[in-house]
Amino acid sequence: MDADLADDLVAVCRAVALLLPGGAAFSHLTAARLWKLPVSAAAEQRQELHVTGAGADRVLRTPRVVAHRGLGAAEVTSTKGVPVTSPGRTWRDLGAVDLAADGHPVAGVEPDHEELVVLTDALLSCHPLTDLPRYGLRPRDLVSIVRSIPGERGVGRLRRALAEASTFVDSSMETRTRLRAIASGFPRPVVGADLVGPDGAWIARPDLCWPQVRVAIEYDGASHVSRSRLGSDTARREAMERYGWRSVVLYATDVGARWWVTCERLREAFALQGCPDPARIPPAIRALERPRIVGVPL
Repeated sequence: MDADLADDLVAVCRAVALLLPGGAAFSHLTAARLWKLPVSAAAEQRQELHVTGAGADRVLRTPRVVAHRGLGAAEVTSTKGVPVTSPGRTWRDLGAVDLAADGHPVAGVEPDHEELVVLTDALLSCHPLTDLPRYGLRPRDLVSIVRSIPGERGVGRLRRALAEASTFVDSSMETRTRLRAIASGFPRPVVGADLVGPDGAWIARPDLCWPQVRVAIEYDGASHVSRSRLGSDTARREAMERYGWRSVVLYATDVGARWWVTCERLREAFALQGCPDPARIPPAIRALERPRIVGVPL
């Protein structure tokens, strides 16, 4: 292999795939990376490749390859020209993997649990225009997987992650914001809802919101820095204000290094909307269809 391609995961997997027996596929964190799932920075830097073989035999005993066994034919597919475990099987395998680097919990959320919820949200995510599942998975599919592997290593972690997962999440930072807000005493928010006017005209789609008090969280990542995007974001938030909504805009440092300051901003937003005790609001139920909130102008 060309030395320039040594750090190219797809190129490396294509080379290694030439040595794999039939029915084997890349799995675990290697599969997650091939599927472009949002693995942690620590996981992204790991050099080993995970491969699972069919039946009881392990495959390809080499220093860089971590071999597993027990893969069913229906659990193998391909992406980028290499055999890989299906999204559902990849999720099942990730339950037994250490996903986070050693770190301190934020707002009491364990890092490894947070990473697994991030991956679960990503696997349940939908295309923003069609709401069709990106990976062909619905919550019921993950429930079926958990029920099919009682006693398997990692099943408890998968069950806990699924209990806190949400559909209609657009980024890993939205997941982290939601988990940390809930752990900090805020009720579970509505995720990815469409806010429309009385005539059905679309107004906005806040990342997280509490419709009872008209408070929303908007996470602004790198894609929001262009002048045109900033202009559309501002117009959308002004439209929300005309309907009595208050938006709390967050950036990466607000979710990570400044979380407790962010909590105070959220509490202030609730208080300004007439709710000094956010815990009194009932938690949102995870929606199977994208929520739709009809706004009433002030």
